[in-house]
Amino acid sequence: MIKNLLLPILTCLFISGIAQNPITFTSNDLPNEYDTVQVSVVAPEDFINVPAPTITGASQTWDYSSLTPNYQQFEIFDSPLDFTTPYNYLFNPFNTTYGRNNYEFSAIPLPNTDISAAYDFFKESSSQLKQIGAGFIINGVPLPFMYDNADILYELPMTFGSNSSSFYKYGLEIPGVGYYGQSGTRTNVVDGWGSLTTPFGTFQTIRLKSTVDAVDTVYNNSLQGGANIPRPLKHEYKWLANGKKIPVLKIETTVIAGNETISTVRYIDSSRSDVPQLGVAENTFQLKSNIYPNPCVNELNIAYQLPANSAIKMTLTDMVGKVVVTLLNEKQNSGSYKQRMNTSDLSPGVYFLTLQTDNYKETRKIIVSK
Repeated sequence: MIKNLLLPILTCLFISGIAQNPITFTSNDLPNEYDTVQVSVVAPEDFINVPAPTITGASQTWDYSSLTPNYQQFEIFDSPLDFTTPYNYLFNPFNTTYGRNNYEFSAIPLPNTDISAAYDFFKESSSQLKQIGAGFIINGVPLPFMYDNADILYELPMTFGSNSSSFYKYGLEIPGVGYYGQSGTRTNVVDGWGSLTTPFGTFQTIRLKSTVDAVDTVYNNSLQGGANIPRPLKHEYKWLANGKKIPVLKIETTVIAGNETISTVRYIDSSRSDVPQLGVAENTFQLKSNIYPNPCVNELNIAYQLPANSAIKMTLTDMVGKVVVTLLNEKQNSGSYKQRMNTSDLSPGVYFLTLQTDNYKETRKIIVSK
């Protein structure tokens, strides 16, 4: 009888002990090339309803379930094999793990400069996640650049109490305009852990606070002068969960005249039919999840979708870049397609399958075995 009573008590204590331990975030929890994560973005006019991110500590219960999405978009982690010119002159599979669009870039404090897009490049290891470079489209010209000192986003593994600091620096010449650069310090501290609830669900998390103190350096050719311009102090609050690739919730703030105000709120979410979807077209090719089997022996199936009428080319190349076979090279109407490839005559080894349309390119590694 006593044994039967003790069993549920010990079980409850065991479960309680698990719940009271902070998670450890490792490189296994980071994204891989070709990963895609959907996020919801909160509108600035709704920031007033967002709970202050300053509350933290051990064994917290953070409730952000009332967040209201303004729109949704995808975080897509592109393979270095898919980088286009001129970005692939600097970034390749040897120095880059993946790249992704930067939807939160800010303007350059330099006259006659218009940034229409930004793209970031990252390198992962078991001990770090760092940004090694970026690319801006300025005045219609793509300008990739390597960082002189990488921005170390995470020192891994991380758990409650982990802390680190780093110095980053980059600069680039802007044709016909001048020079722009930025340097700064990033100070990281895991200052909390506990349960986080968003509209997407409830997660066991650690909370990483990053403080970024940056200075812009500009030089204007026409004025023949330049300046160092401090940026407002920025805080990044990231709730990290095991296996979720990116922060489950990310809140950014700026500090001006001692006042901290929210500037960005993004969280992982599922697709919501009543919320506008931005950038959906760039994610409509489901090439990754529709190649099978891989490894293959005698046959490979490729299923894909075209969101609009387009020319399409599909090629298979070997390890040295030689085209082994062109599977497809024609115009197709929008819709779903399936291509079947006979691989029985191919030598065992690694190949690369590339699908290219008018505005999209993706390359996947294919393994042929016997």
